[in-house]
Amino acid sequence: MAPPCIFCDNNSGSEEHLWPDWVHEFIRKNGIELGGLRVQEGTGPEVIEYNLEKTINTVCDKCNNTWMSQVEQKNRLRFFNMLRNEPFSLDPGGMKIITQWAVMKSMVMESIKPRLGNEKFYTREECVAMRERLEIPARTRVWVGALDGFHLGGHGTDVTICADGGRTRIGTGCAHTIYMGYFVTQLVTEHFYPHIPIDQVSPIQPPVGVSDSRIIQIHPRGLRKADWPPAPFTNGGPNGIGHLLHRWRQGEKVSMVTKNSIVR
Repeated sequence: MAPPCIFCDNNSGSEEHLWPDWVHEFIRKNGIELGGLRVQEGTGPEVIEYNLEKTINTVCDKCNNTWMSQVEQKNRLRFFNMLRNEPFSLDPGGMKIITQWAVMKSMVMESIKPRLGNEKFYTREECVAMRERLEIPARTRVWVGALDGFHLGGHGTDVTICADGGRTRIGTGCAHTIYMGYFVTQLVTEHFYPHIPIDQVSPIQPPVGVSDSRIIQIHPRGLRKADWPPAPFTNGGPNGIGHLLHRWRQGEKVSMVTKNSIVR
């Protein structure tokens, strides 16, 4: 028997596409040549999947064909602009809908990541809340950016959250970078150990880098409007996408500053 869907109690096994069918149709109709689908999880090697319509089977038919499909459809017009590299403005409603899509995709991608004991990062409660209310997990941030060429890919990594200059481990994070056409989104979610008073912990921050001026934070929202695209990442060089992909990979440990001393 198939294991339960990551979002509900039904059996998994539905073939959920990483990217919607209409994205692949756009690629075919426009004769876009892609060398392969770049997928990387954790510290494993980057894998090139030549089947661009790669599927993941950790969700059920009902979730796949109802609320998950609806989230895809809500983003369709905005994503078509990004597939064509056409400028547009993101209002708070658009930021919210893209955030929901990014978190949903992150949960799906994370569900196939090899882990010790098959333990997942996103909790059952977080996944169910996403299905029931499209609720974004606490301590999640989401950014969007642009690319100077058409790409498909997904990269994920785990982050160790430390205090005391890296000496004391107090939690873990999960970061995903997902790109589709000329659009790229990155998100990070933080989990802390039960004894850590998280209201006293500031959000973890990666080292200052090239990415900071080329991405727009859309969750939690601080802007009433954002114009897309910002200055794009290139395929390599000083403004290359690699800076964004490795933003949270500084030895996979991110030291963080606390509002008050929390380590006893």
